[in-house]
Amino acid sequence: MANRLLVVVYCYVDNDDMIRLISARKATKNEEKQYAN
Repeated sequence: MANRLLVVVYCYVDNDDMIRLISARKATKNEEKQYAN
């Protein structure tokens, strides 16, 4: 299985003590470079 870097956007709802996933996508080449540095 190949390694994958994802960009994840989520919202933490304090009163429900819950995390809501808004979006998840494969990172762009530029985002991969930023993460590596």
